[in-house]
Formats: sequence, C-alpha cells, structure tokens
Amino acid sequence: MSNTPNNGIPYAQEGTLDPAASLNQALDTADALLQLEVQAIQNDPPASASDGDRYLVATGTGDWAGKDGQLARYVADPGYWQFLPAKVALNKADGLLYVKASSGWQIANRPATLPQITGDTSSDLAGVVTQMLGALDGVLWDNQVS
Repeated sequence: MSNTPNNGIPYAQEGTLDPAASLNQALDTADALLQLEVQAIQNDPPASASDGDRYLVATGTGDWAGKDGQLARYVADPGYWQFLPAKVALNKADGLLYVKASSGWQIANRPATLPQITGDTSSDLAGVVTQMLGALDGVLWDNQVS
C-alpha cells in the first residue's frame, strides 16, 4: 500500500474485500495530522495517555527509541503508539509553534541565539533598530527542513 506524498496518509488498498479498514486507517491518520496540537515535546511516553493524545518526540527513549523528531499519537484500542511525520505543531505545554529542523524541534520564527544589542540605547534608537533588523534577517522559516 502506498501513502500520500505530503503527510503519509495511506491510500485505500485496491482490490480489498473490506475497503472500510484501509479507509478508516487513512481517516485516523488524517485526524492525527490536521490542526496539529501536541501535549508536549518529550523523550519518552507519558505514564498514562488518552486516545488521540499527541506528542513530539525529541530524542526517543523506551517505547519511543529510534523515533526522534516524529509525532507520537496514542491509539487506546488496542493500546499502542503510532508514529507519523510532522513538520509544524503547536505545543500546548508552552503555547509556542514549533518547526522540524535538522537539529530537532525548534521554536518557529526565533533564531537559536540573538546577538547582543550594543551602543547607547537611550539616544541611538535608529542604530538599535538597525541591529535588531539585521539579527532577524532571514529568520522566519530558514531553519525548517523538509
């Protein structure tokens, strides 16, 4: 069975006697990926999870080992973690938007470090603004990887 190119949603398998099974799997995957909001970004699964809970895997350990950078979604019946690709997600734990970068999950629209503003900020507003704009030039989505 093949998947859609952008989100990896499984296509319904051709020639199957029960098309509902593969269609339901595709709908479940679409549900997991649309309007992506996660509980948190963490390395290992929580002690307890509810059906549909989603997390971003940082550096996977335990049941999440080898799943770095993926979306982990809990499926209560029969009780397992489903792993999916994700590029952007809102983290409920801190209210920030994250993007997938080559170094892992990072806050969107924010560079790893901001340079120090130098000079007399009380009298040189134009100089301070110029430094700030220079520091933020090209930051918006430059660190995103596909």
